[in-house]
Amino acid sequence: MFSCYLKMERRQTIRNGAESKTPRYKVTAQAGYFKPLQSITNAKNEIVMFYQRNDKCNPNSTAETRLQCKDSINFSSVYLENLKIGETLIGHGEPPQTKELKNGKKGSKPNLFFENRADGYLFIMSPDLNTIEILVVPQGRQLIRGYAAKLADGQLNEALEQIRQAAKSKSA
Repeated sequence: MFSCYLKMERRQTIRNGAESKTPRYKVTAQAGYFKPLQSITNAKNEIVMFYQRNDKCNPNSTAETRLQCKDSINFSSVYLENLKIGETLIGHGEPPQTKELKNGKKGSKPNLFFENRADGYLFIMSPDLNTIEILVVPQGRQLIRGYAAKLADGQLNEALEQIRQAAKSKSA
C-alpha cells in the first residue's frame, strides 16, 4: 500500500536570536524506500523541509501550502479538503510533474522526482503543525484524493499502523 513513510517534527532555525518565520521540519523516523529522498538528504544525512503558505509562493494555486526541501526543490503542494481524523488534518499532494524545475535566475535544473511523478502523497498533520507524516502511495497520483478520503474514514488504519511500527528513528 505505502512504499515509504516519513515522520517530520518541527525544528525551528534560530538566527540572530530570533526564530525563523518559515516552519522547518526534520525527518525523525522513516520506513520503506523512496529513491528521490537520496537527492534531498543534506551533508549531515538529514532530510529537512520547509512548510510555506502558498499565497506567499504562488497566489494562483489552489493548494494551501507546500513543502520545500534542499535547494528550494518543491517536494509537493499540500491540498487540504476538510478531511480530518479527530483534529488531525489530512492532506494530499504529488511530486513535481515537469522534467526540469525552475532554478530562479539560473535557468532550470533536472527534476529529481520525475521518475516518480505517478506516485501520490498523503499528509497527516497535527493540529498545531508540530508533526507532519508523509505516506508515499506508489502509482497513486491519479487516485490520491480517494486515498485521502479512505485515510480519513479509517479504511487505511491497519496499513498506517504497520508502517508506523516499522519506522526507524533518525537522530533528533
